[in-house]
Amino acid sequence: MQVQTHTAIRIEKISTGEADLLSALCLRIYPQFYLYLWYDQGEWYQRTRYNAEQLAAELSDSASEYYWIYQQDAPVGYIKINLQGKPAETTVLSDNGMELERIYLLKEATGTGLGSQVMDWVANRATELQRDYIYLYTMDSSQAIQFYEKNGYRKEGTKQLPFERMKPEYRGMYLMIKDQL
Repeated sequence: MQVQTHTAIRIEKISTGEADLLSALCLRIYPQFYLYLWYDQGEWYQRTRYNAEQLAAELSDSASEYYWIYQQDAPVGYIKINLQGKPAETTVLSDNGMELERIYLLKEATGTGLGSQVMDWVANRATELQRDYIYLYTMDSSQAIQFYEKNGYRKEGTKQLPFERMKPEYRGMYLMIKDQL
């Protein structure tokens, strides 16, 4: 039996002036996992979502926060949280939620326990902000569903992505929610 060791991580807020560095990391991570989803191998999505100008605009939005995930003083991933709101797919939740919009790690950083540490950090951040719950969307074909369930999230709804350049069989998303106690 192989014992998995947990590597210490550091999570730090990303500043607006680091949009170029964030863009470079996004463009390293995305192709490692998601090109198969797209007719154009993700070219359009990466160009529109991960360019430095777009990311700088998102970084300057006070309604969200981006954070670096460091391992051994090197950024190996990032997270984006939206500080308030609730998912449009449900009317039973309060407006006092927090969305985990993005959690991405380089392929070489997956399977090491980092993801679980990041999820614990996100839960702590939600507690600091006094949020009732955390929600996220994940592809209904994603292997990450089990990871989210292991970290206390449950499936609560579905939606379809509107991207015409994405293959239709991959447009389905689950809404997953974790209640904060």
